[in-house]
Amino acid sequence: MQRTVTNIFFINPLIIAILLFSSTNATARVLLIPFAVIPQSEKAIARQIHHTIAFTLIHQSSIAVTQSDTSFSSEEMITAQFAQIIGQMAQDRSCSHAIYGSVNMFGKSLAVNAVLLRSSDFKILHSSSQTLQKIDQIPGWLNQWLSTLIPPKKQSQEKPIIENIHMEIIGMDIVDINQDSVNEILLYGTHQIQVVDKDFNVLAAKKSSASRTIVYARCFDHTSNHSCLLISETSGSDIVTSLYQWQHNQWHLLQSYPGWFIKPLHKNNILIAQKRRYSDYWRDIMQMHGPLDELVPKDYPMPVSANVFQFEFVQTNNQSFFVAYDQNERLCLYHNNDLYWRSSKPLGGSIHYIDVQSNTSDIDASTRKYIPPPLLVRDLDNNQSDELIICENQSMSGKIFENSQWFSQGVVHVMHWTGSEMQVKWTSKKQPGPVTAYAIERNGHHWRLWIACILKQQHLFRKGLSRIVVYDLL
Repeated sequence: MQRTVTNIFFINPLIIAILLFSSTNATARVLLIPFAVIPQSEKAIARQIHHTIAFTLIHQSSIAVTQSDTSFSSEEMITAQFAQIIGQMAQDRSCSHAIYGSVNMFGKSLAVNAVLLRSSDFKILHSSSQTLQKIDQIPGWLNQWLSTLIPPKKQSQEKPIIENIHMEIIGMDIVDINQDSVNEILLYGTHQIQVVDKDFNVLAAKKSSASRTIVYARCFDHTSNHSCLLISETSGSDIVTSLYQWQHNQWHLLQSYPGWFIKPLHKNNILIAQKRRYSDYWRDIMQMHGPLDELVPKDYPMPVSANVFQFEFVQTNNQSFFVAYDQNERLCLYHNNDLYWRSSKPLGGSIHYIDVQSNTSDIDASTRKYIPPPLLVRDLDNNQSDELIICENQSMSGKIFENSQWFSQGVVHVMHWTGSEMQVKWTSKKQPGPVTAYAIERNGHHWRLWIACILKQQHLFRKGLSRIVVYDLL
């Protein structure tokens, strides 16, 4: 059989070096054979496909990718001895595995065939076909296979921090209110906010305003070198957001913005706002500019035309995506206003209602407010590709939208975008109550995940009860 050596494409030597040595601690090294393209005359498409696959696999931080400059036709790939030839090539390049395949172009679709081979015994581990619509979907499809070569991260045992917190925790955040590189934890329920140290000593506390219920609180850093706090409260029909600054061991009110719901975006480090009632979807939004006591709203383009609840931005494989919960509590991923992916089940699935008028037994839908679960975005693997941290709760009755306001148990997922879907990388243990709050903290070279679940919901004059656990994401 005759081999043909083809100059597939020219790529910067620095990128080649990254491809060859992108993971010095890798447990698997994969030889990437250029995919054969049918018809063979589409040489430009072949270069584009190989470039897309190779460049994207740089971001597989636990797998080192070595490129082969030897190409094969699709006819050669189906011969009986081909697996042994590729396996020997992989051994010669000190690669434990090899991946190869073909792309058959018909119309606007791509029929992709791929094989994952183990070089030590020439065994084919995976062989499959898939019809895709875009070239940049191929790496995500391949990643699902390559991820099987990565041993699961060692997970530390769940560490219960405190079992019985006499508060119905609906939100939490990791803060450094003193700007001294020592983190504290912000916890909030419907009627109080606390900042506690790691031993859960209360450093600062604040109650809700009269006849109002807290629905959102978040700390953020500002150019003033002081920690700032956003608190949104509602009386049931309206909303007001107040901005505070931490000075001299106290929260000092800077300004209140009646009718505005304001929140910081993690990825963009900006404040966005909407003139709204609390239960409204995000539609037309504004970016707040200026000093905190005189913020001025300016137009900010909403990335999608759909109505969404919670949303954030995710950066992965050199692309920016918009992730959000839709009206049916499905997690959606958009790019340039196009829906790329939508979860088949309610991810989040954590619809949690609070009773605004908690001092009365006459609770109806008008006094019940929806608390959307947070979307946390972080680059946990430090590979320029973000992970998404979300929760998933199970209803006692199996119905997501219900009047009982209660869920039996919940988990937290760490997800990442493979190129074709949001895939779960890690899941916490099931919590003994609905997960309503979680926060992520940098811990040296690793990350620490804090999770709060509700054991007993606040009702009438009965205080709520919550539990907090922590995971070291090694």
